[in-house]
Amino acid sequence: MLNTSLLKALGQLKKEGKTKFVGIATHDNSAEAIRAAADSKFYDIVMSAYNFKTDDRDEINSAIAYAAKAGVGIVAMKTLAGVYEDKSRNKPVDSDLALKWVLQNENISSVVSGMSSLEELTKNLAMIKNIKLSEQELKELSFYRSNRQNSLYCQQCSACIPQCPNNLAIPSIMRSYMYAYGYRDMEHAQHTLHTSGISGNPCSGCDVCNVKCRSGFDIKGRIEDISRLSNVPREFLKA
Repeated sequence: MLNTSLLKALGQLKKEGKTKFVGIATHDNSAEAIRAAADSKFYDIVMSAYNFKTDDRDEINSAIAYAAKAGVGIVAMKTLAGVYEDKSRNKPVDSDLALKWVLQNENISSVVSGMSSLEELTKNLAMIKNIKLSEQELKELSFYRSNRQNSLYCQQCSACIPQCPNNLAIPSIMRSYMYAYGYRDMEHAQHTLHTSGISGNPCSGCDVCNVKCRSGFDIKGRIEDISRLSNVPREFLKA
């Protein structure tokens, strides 16, 4: 349901020239959110999680095409699907292949690709000179895609939530895990934990976890691991 008060406020900001474009961001239910934004005839942009590991790609691609036809710009985020394939960061995702895959979709307006050095900027500029994927590169992406159990990227499908007796916001906690171990962004990871409403270890009362993750994640193990971050003083996160 659209928040009419919010739309009115954003519309006033556009009218006053304080903002040129308005949009939404979504991690889950992306296809539905993208279509709703297009149907609103108000939003200019949607920033959505979109990468080569996306499960419901056909549905999302259809929604993206629908929005693009309506004049809505689509910005793809989470394009590197966790940045690393493992917690120990020994298996980085090939950024060139991941970004090229996203850019194959002509309805994608832009991508979010974090760059923290001149070297990374130069690498991305070289990549966009030729975004065509070879057969070998497609095979490599397929191999990455099949590696789910140790992956840092959660599909945000929310199938886990009704399985949890504590009704934990597991997808948000899994994003925190990814921010911590994939991005090494501890402040963002802690913020996401706080917004998920947990403090301390919420799994301490369960001897066995009955949540079955579609990607094969050890849900209890990951929550117990990352929940330690929730009570770390902020000044230590910047060290």
